[in-house]
Amino acid sequence: MPRFFIPEPPAGPSYFLGGEEGAHGAKSLRMKPGEEATLCDGAGTDYPCTVDRIERDGLWLRVGDPVPNRAEPPVKVTVCQCLPKGDKLDTVAQKAVELGAAGLWQIESARCIARPDPKGAKKKTARLQRIALEAAKQSGRGVVPGVREPVPFRQALEEAAGQGIILFFYEKGTYSVKQALAGTQGPYYLFIGPEGGFAPEEAALAQKMGVPLLTLGPRILRTETAPLAALAAILYEKGGWEL
Repeated sequence: MPRFFIPEPPAGPSYFLGGEEGAHGAKSLRMKPGEEATLCDGAGTDYPCTVDRIERDGLWLRVGDPVPNRAEPPVKVTVCQCLPKGDKLDTVAQKAVELGAAGLWQIESARCIARPDPKGAKKKTARLQRIALEAAKQSGRGVVPGVREPVPFRQALEEAAGQGIILFFYEKGTYSVKQALAGTQGPYYLFIGPEGGFAPEEAALAQKMGVPLLTLGPRILRTETAPLAALAAILYEKGGWEL
C-alpha cells in the first residue's frame, strides 16, 4: 500500500495530497479512485485513506481514523558511521532505516579516505535523506530518520555522550553487545569505523570517556556490513523485533 509522509496531520475527513508526493501518486503510481493509501504525519501516527478523485497535480483522499504506527522500535538507535568510500553509505542509509535506525550521523575520522568538501557534503547528505525517505516508505516506518552532515569524530563522540549511550565497535574490542545493553534503555549511538577501522587514539579517547570497546565477534566485517549487523542485534536484544 502506498505510504505518503505529510508535514502535519490532516485537518478533516478530506485531504488533498499535492506537491511531489501527490504527483508521484497520480502520475507515477497511477492511483485510481477507490484504491487505498496511508498518510503518515512523520511523528508516528498513520491515517488510512481511500483515493476519492484524481487531479492533475495530486490526489484527493478520504481520511480514516488515526492509528499508531506499528513499525517503530521501542528504543532509539542512531547509526554514527565514519565516511566510507564510494556509495557504501547509500547502502547503510537504506538498510539502516529499513531495520529501524532513528537517524544517521556521518562522521569524519582519522582513517576516512572519503573527505567531501562542504558543497559536496551538502549534496551527498541531501541524497542520503532522499534514500532514507524512500526506505521509510518502503518499510512502513512512522518517522523519516534524519541524516546529519559530516562532523568531526571528537565532536560526534562528545555530543553522543551527552545525549545517550555510546556503543563503540572496535576490532580489538572485548565487550559483547549483550553486556553493553544490560540494564540500559538508550537512546543508543552506534559508532562504526571506516574501511581501516578506528585509529588507536580514537579508541583511546572513547575509553578515556568511559566508553567500553565492543566486538561483533571473531570475523572482520566490512564497514557497510558492521552497522547493520550491530543494529539488528541491538533491536533484537531490546525487543525491537518480534520473531
